[in-house]
Amino acid sequence: MKRANIHTSAAIILSAAILFTGCGANTGGTTEKLQIEPITDADENAVQTDTPTGNETEETEDKAVAAENSVTEENEASTDTTEETDITEQPETPADGTAVYKDVLSQYRDMVQHDFYKEFLDSDDYESHFGKDIGIEIRAHRQGIFYALYDIDGNGTEELIIAGEEGDIGVSNPAFAPWNYDLYSYDGSKVVSVFPEMEFGYRTNFSLYDNGVIGVSYSGSAAESGTDFYKIGSDGITPELLDSFSVVWQLEGEEPKASYYQKDKEITEEAYKDCLQDYETPLPEELSWQEIY
Repeated sequence: MKRANIHTSAAIILSAAILFTGCGANTGGTTEKLQIEPITDADENAVQTDTPTGNETEETEDKAVAAENSVTEENEASTDTTEETDITEQPETPADGTAVYKDVLSQYRDMVQHDFYKEFLDSDDYESHFGKDIGIEIRAHRQGIFYALYDIDGNGTEELIIAGEEGDIGVSNPAFAPWNYDLYSYDGSKVVSVFPEMEFGYRTNFSLYDNGVIGVSYSGSAAESGTDFYKIGSDGITPELLDSFSVVWQLEGEEPKASYYQKDKEITEEAYKDCLQDYETPLPEELSWQEIY
């Protein structure tokens, strides 16, 4: 069959050559004869060699399919790697302080929206209407309730400060000076009170200072008052006592006289004031208060 194809090709070439001669320009009436070289076995072998066999065609097609599959796999691998990289490189979203203290804030919000439950004041279940995290003194009378978030100890977790302000002054008023009532922290799984044994309000209160210092001031009576300074411990929730100062008033004859103490040691009034000044360094920035409605 291959030899018949070769002979057919030779006949086509011969016909084309004769046609070309008949259409050529006349150069003096002489027709130039076309010499046809016979096809040799070498030529036939060359033609046979250039023509791919059935096996060669199948091998070529297999290679093309393999190459196409290889490119597809590389593209898919590249896509998978890109997606994995995008997920890995996404930064972790820090915990939102408002979300962490959502339950505590909702207790105060419910109290405010129900006007401190005054309608139940004379009922036997009056106290049961208040949330479990609401202190005794802050519920004693109607007032504006505010909250602020601040990372006191610098461990990356913001503490929640609850405060009250009478007179509907509001945070935009320069005279705004809320009275702190509650302080909460987060141990990674639950909200806890930093000072669970203390009831903040009229006689005991706390203030925040720079360097993670918390000053708890108290007045036991008209004759005795003091300030204890704390820092939050490494667990992020437990207060650790740094120092303690107190003033005791006594009458000497008809004149009152004050005695100053650092822990159990009596010190001068000047030393007392200097020590308090060292601890009571203002915060580098004011707290950002939000009113609870």
